[in-house]
Amino acid sequence: KQRYQRRVRGMAVFVDGQHRTDYGRIVLTNDAVLHPADKVQTTPSRADGISYEDERDIKILGCELIQASGLLLQLPQVAMATAQILFHRFYLVKSLVIHNYEHQSMAAIFLAAKIEEHPRRIRDVINCFHHIKQIKDKKTPIPLDFTGTLYVKQKNDVIKAERRLLKELGFCVHVKYPHKIIIVILSLMLEQGQNTELLQLSWNFMNDSLRSDVFMRHTPDEIGCACIWLSARIKKICLPENPPWYELLDCSREKCEEISRSVLNLYCIPRPNAEKLERAINAAKEAYELKKSFNEKNKRDLKDVKKLDSSSNFSPIDPHKNKDSPKSKISPATLINNKLSKLAENSSDNHKNGSLRRSKHHSPRRRYSPVSPPRRKHDRYNRKKRRSSSDSESNSLVRKRKHRSKRRASSSSDSSSSSSDSEAAREEARKKKHEAKKKLADQKKLEERIRQLEKEKDRNKKEKHEKNLRE
Repeated sequence: KQRYQRRVRGMAVFVDGQHRTDYGRIVLTNDAVLHPADKVQTTPSRADGISYEDERDIKILGCELIQASGLLLQLPQVAMATAQILFHRFYLVKSLVIHNYEHQSMAAIFLAAKIEEHPRRIRDVINCFHHIKQIKDKKTPIPLDFTGTLYVKQKNDVIKAERRLLKELGFCVHVKYPHKIIIVILSLMLEQGQNTELLQLSWNFMNDSLRSDVFMRHTPDEIGCACIWLSARIKKICLPENPPWYELLDCSREKCEEISRSVLNLYCIPRPNAEKLERAINAAKEAYELKKSFNEKNKRDLKDVKKLDSSSNFSPIDPHKNKDSPKSKISPATLINNKLSKLAENSSDNHKNGSLRRSKHHSPRRRYSPVSPPRRKHDRYNRKKRRSSSDSESNSLVRKRKHRSKRRASSSSDSSSSSSDSEAAREEARKKKHEAKKKLADQKKLEERIRQLEKEKDRNKKEKHEKNLRE
């Protein structure tokens, strides 16, 4: 057996002294999660009509719900911090108008508890949020009925929200915290008895900063340094400045000031009103639905226009006259239309040439189908049989009718000529009606075929989309 001595340096692996590339490694970095200030300010919620203040207040409400439910579920602070960071990351990509913040906060705390290896049952999470809502509304807290429809609906919503959260974050739920950095730096710089108040204050600042978008723009090292710097200034404790202590963690004074300013701004914001924010979300939802319905209507109109363009045989360039011009791509709808028009022309030519045979006893008022059925061999025999077996009275009536018609024909040649003209006009009118009906039938066939093609296209698109999702 060969023994493999591996030394991993970056992405390189050395096997028996030879350099090989290790393609089976995944490198997770916090830099991929950080976003510039422009992207943080231009979120999908802002695009859907929610103001910056309302969006900030809704996110603060969601983070407060997570913190309160974490305390009721007896989770560690690390799990609550993870849930709040995941909550902020999700709403950088998705809109508050489409996705309910309460469902997402439930899904975030439920997922964070599993990530930090302190799992809680989904029933307990839903019950905690129900309890918090009852206390906010100043009602007597009653436990949720686990057999009712409300619990089943909320459970399904939370499971869907968790899946959506994982999908949007790409299953990258790795979070780094500044808790450890604060403890290590303060234990190095100050004595054990001296740093308790400073440690507690910086810890509080760090927990409060989870309600803002600081973790979306700065690294955990920079946030930890800013919290220590701010708490040292409030407590009036001198920290080493020559060289500056925060340079140990690649942080600058400007970044410390920027982060501490955003943390202090949280204390200047008035307490958010949940009812007012719900009204703002509902108004934005109505506007979004109106916009969506208007866009769908425009898409339908465009489809109708495309159908008309495809059904028409008009082309600006005649391919017979201009042979040098490149051939344009013909859509399947135009091909079907061309075939149907050729069939219609052939059938009309046959009708004009008299290829459709008519029987001797054909009356002009009787309408025939464009394609006559094939005659059988025993047809004549049956007819003769019928004639021979007919009554003498019917034969006499036929003779009388023939005699009357002969008399009329001999009496007035002018009247006969006019009747023949009228018969010819009737036949022409019948032919025109027949052609018009045939055109309508062809048009209906074409429309049905176009609908089938569109359905097939939509089906193929859906199948491709589902395949991509599965992959």
